[in-house]
Amino acid sequence: MGLKTGILGGTFNPVHHGHVELGLHILKAYSLDRILYILSANPPHKINQDIVSQELRWAMLSLALEPYPRLQPCDIELKRQGYSYTIQTIHQLRVMSPDDLFYFISGSEGFLKIRTWKNYRELLEAVSFVVVLRKKEHRPLIETLLSEEQVPLFQNSTAQGERIGVSIFSYDSPRLSLSSTLVRRELKAGGNVDSFIDSKVKNVIEEYRLYGD
Repeated sequence: MGLKTGILGGTFNPVHHGHVELGLHILKAYSLDRILYILSANPPHKINQDIVSQELRWAMLSLALEPYPRLQPCDIELKRQGYSYTIQTIHQLRVMSPDDLFYFISGSEGFLKIRTWKNYRELLEAVSFVVVLRKKEHRPLIETLLSEEQVPLFQNSTAQGERIGVSIFSYDSPRLSLSSTLVRRELKAGGNVDSFIDSKVKNVIEEYRLYGD
């Protein structure tokens, strides 16, 4: 029997406390063995955006996750050429860890746009989803989408098991609304971000003068 593995992808530009807190909540709620934080090298939905180099984002992600051995940085997309498509990553992970049960973690905003993802139907049939509810009004929209796509909605985390489908996960925390965009905005304005990011991540940002004017 393999591991119960969560998959949390993103540009992490930069990684912040909200990313870490989310992982810790989902580890517990779904009894996962680990969560892979997959750094997107070339996300197709963020073309022409100001994204810090892969090397520096990887350094910051590794430092932020260092105290949490079950939250693991993963460079699988950095080693692959071209855009970072989720379906390709899932196929690759299945080859690398064929016995693992995978749970793909997505924010509700992103999941509601899943029909724009490459080979989205294949993806919905290949891996279970944990959709993090960012706004309460997203729930009925997600339920409608799943009904139209004929994808099972699991009402609790323990029901999922080895079956493919979607569960909606929610929790209350001020960090749930924290975003990398907000962190970059504060940094550009010269604000205090100590409550947003790890001190080691802040050191990298200051050393390389990232996200400034």
